[in-house]
Amino acid sequence: MYPFAIRNSYRIKNKLTLFLNQYKIVILICLLMLVLGATLGVFTAIKYSDEIELSNLSDVSLVEFLKGNKSVTGIFFPYMFAFLFYVCVIIYFNFKPILSICSYLLLIVRGYLIGFDIAILIMLYGLAGVLNVIIILIPFELIVWLVLIVIAAIAIKRNYNMKKFGETSCCNPVGFKISKTYIFLVIVGCLSLFFKCLLMPFMRVTIIVN
Repeated sequence: MYPFAIRNSYRIKNKLTLFLNQYKIVILICLLMLVLGATLGVFTAIKYSDEIELSNLSDVSLVEFLKGNKSVTGIFFPYMFAFLFYVCVIIYFNFKPILSICSYLLLIVRGYLIGFDIAILIMLYGLAGVLNVIIILIPFELIVWLVLIVIAAIAIKRNYNMKKFGETSCCNPVGFKISKTYIFLVIVGCLSLFFKCLLMPFMRVTIIVN
């Protein structure tokens, strides 16, 4: 049993290494798009800091939750559907060679909205905002970012190989089954959002909304 576990661990590690080697450039570009979007969002919030209020958050569900108008389940499902929308659009765009650039634009938009909201919470609520961002928002959002980056990287690489070679088998020498990989990543993303929502009541306790 122990040798089998070692071999299995080695096999997984080897596949992950091959995956990163093959997709590292696309992953880096996707990460840069998210960071670019987040940076633009932060600077936009700072630019209009004198006019900022809670209702300016792009995350309407979070606003309603902090005001006590929504429950944990009331914010989880909008988050989950929004996440699934990003995933479906990214995959769909990369079935259409001319639309692959839209995946990058979508990542910029996602980063922008998160950066904008984080900046607003910190400016409005000071230390309480910082703590909630660091403990609740950023850790789980980073997991969602990672999921979206990997999904986008696989989809974009698949699109590239379809245009270059006219087939998709060449883009998966790592041995991962793309459909199962997508399903696994979607589950990870949804679980991350679920645990984020479970911690959201602490935000309501530490942030006082008039």
